[in-house]
Amino acid sequence: MIRLGQISYINCEIFNYPIKKLLKSAEYSSLGIHVIEGVPSHLNNLFLAGEIDVAPISSFAYLGGDTKLLKKLSISSFGKVQSVLFFINEDMAEIKAKLDSGTRHKIYLSSESASSVALLKILLKEKYLFNLQNLDFISFSGEGRDLPNKLLIGDLALKELCRGRESYYKRTLDLGEEWFDFTHGLPMVFGVWAHRLKVQDEKRVQELILTAKTMGLNQDFNEIVERVHLQTGLSQQVLRNYYQHLNYDFTDEHSRGLALYGEKLSGSLRLQADSL
Repeated sequence: MIRLGQISYINCEIFNYPIKKLLKSAEYSSLGIHVIEGVPSHLNNLFLAGEIDVAPISSFAYLGGDTKLLKKLSISSFGKVQSVLFFINEDMAEIKAKLDSGTRHKIYLSSESASSVALLKILLKEKYLFNLQNLDFISFSGEGRDLPNKLLIGDLALKELCRGRESYYKRTLDLGEEWFDFTHGLPMVFGVWAHRLKVQDEKRVQELILTAKTMGLNQDFNEIVERVHLQTGLSQQVLRNYYQHLNYDFTDEHSRGLALYGEKLSGSLRLQADSL
């Protein structure tokens, strides 16, 4: 039995829906795959504990250990990602001025993704020159309604973004776009496909997931958009725009972006993010 993890966010339906179809086919049913779903942080923990064999895990978790990757696969963006968002009611310059004066400030972070937490801290420190010592980072779960600011990821982030003028928040920082600007054009790799498969299984699982990606981005795409629309209530136009901002490849550019992200993860940032 091969235990395969699936992220239960709509950004991964490009993989998830075709995989379910393929596993019912004669070509792949013999693989004996058991699917386990969860949010990124949960899958990270299951993979690192040896309780699943292959899964999309966060870049943060991958960089923290000795892990093998499936080729040509990621969850990334070149610019806006629309589902890793920092919602605020103040200008970043106003917050920095308060920090520089010694005033402490609270930042609220989703507990569902260590990669995004670490990315926000990198950007606050290196792009916006915040003194992190004067920041109190507080973890929360769910929507975090009416918090003064919040880092949201996944479906909840996209839904909050779609509230537009009805949102409680005046400003939104898209961390994919922020990273792209900060690195002068490198993609942000939010997740990679990690595995601990036997050699004979690796090739077949790699083939399965690459085939699913091709199907999800082509012949199954309209059906995926329709299904997600019915599940979430998000308009098909919003969903098509969202998927167009995502990238599921892993090229040399992705490798450089991932390596730079790893370099920016100082010991203190890693420790703070890993504690959530």
